[in-house]
Amino acid sequence: MLLCIRPTQCHKHPAFCPLSSRPGTAALEFALVAPTLFFLILGTLIGGMGVFRYQEVASMAREAARFASTHGGNYAKDNNQAILNGTLPNVTDTYLINSIVLPQAISMDKSKVNVSIRFNTSSGSFDWDDTANNGNRWPYSPVVVNGTTYSQTNTVSVTVTYTWVPEGYLVGPITLSSTSVMPVSY
Repeated sequence: MLLCIRPTQCHKHPAFCPLSSRPGTAALEFALVAPTLFFLILGTLIGGMGVFRYQEVASMAREAARFASTHGGNYAKDNNQAILNGTLPNVTDTYLINSIVLPQAISMDKSKVNVSIRFNTSSGSFDWDDTANNGNRWPYSPVVVNGTTYSQTNTVSVTVTYTWVPEGYLVGPITLSSTSVMPVSY
C-alpha cells in the first residue's frame, strides 16, 4: 500500500493522498445529491400520510358497516319503546354519519368526508332510511328458487370517500374511497 509522504507524490496515486487536490468537490456533490434526497424523503413522508388517511377511511367504513349490521330491523323491533323514549338511538343515516363515522375523522377535514349507506336485499339495493322498500331493514329476505322459498341474508354496505389534498401540494387532490359490506345480523 502506498501512502503519500510528500505532496509531490500525490499525482501518482491521488486516492491515497490525505488532502484533496480538488477543493469544492464535496460541496458540488452535496449540491447535486441534497435536493434529490430531500424530495425523496419528503415524498416518502407525504406518501405515508396518504396511506394513513386511507386507513382512516377504511376504518370509518368498517365501523359504520359493523354498527349498522347489528342495528337493523330486529334492533328497531325489540327496542322500539326505548328508541321512542330516547334511551337508545334511532339508527338512521344521520346517526351513523354523525355518531359513528365523523368522530373517527380525527386528522381529516370533515367537510370533505362523504358517506353512502345502502341496504342490500335479494330484490335490490336501497337507501338505509328507505324502510318502505328495504323491508324495515330485516336481516333476511325471501328468495324463491325452483318453487322453494329460501331466506337470504341481507347486507349493509357503507362507502366512505375523502378528498385528500397532499400536505406537500406536489400533486392535486386525491379521492380515497373504501367500501365495507357486512351481513345484517340483528
